Amino acid sequence: MKNENSADAQQPPKEEARRANALRVEEVIREARKTVDYNTIEFPLEYFIDRITQQQIDSLLKWNESKQSYFIESLMLGLPVLNIVFREKAEKYRLHGIDEVEQLIDGKQRLLTALNFLNSNLRLFNLKEIDSLNGFTFRDLPLSRQKKFRRISVRAIAINPKSDLSVWKECQQHI
Repeated sequence: MKNENSADAQQPPKEEARRANALRVEEVIREARKTVDYNTIEFPLEYFIDRITQQQIDSLLKWNESKQSYFIESLMLGLPVLNIVFREKAEKYRLHGIDEVEQLIDGKQRLLTALNFLNSNLRLFNLKEIDSLNGFTFRDLPLSRQKKFRRISVRAIAINPKSDLSVWKECQQHI
């Protein structure tokens, strides 16, 4: 009698092979993952006013005035803005927060732009949706609007100091 599909009888069925492959994939992903421990926190924009100086803003802000204006218009329109990411300091028993701009990992240009506007160092121009604000600085806004702008919620991801930050660097390179 002829041994039918003797090679097939030695190999596991296709479903078992898929499961085995899925387990290998999961193992590879687990090994490749970095340790990242974080908390999500919300701050009002005004929280950052006294923590980042205009000198720091001037030296670190890379966006041109057109891009800054566009971003401020997005904030005024209430559009969702991406999180900022910062590394917390290692000190125990301190409140979650940013004490210095060097802690910022991602979102630096967005935050610096908002602060630059709050300090009235940005005159809006080339706005499309709210063109009546072209030529305005923060001080030109009505007081009620200034208060609303200061209270815009900034969602932040606070990275634990023991986390592997290489994952954020890799992520920024991929984007």
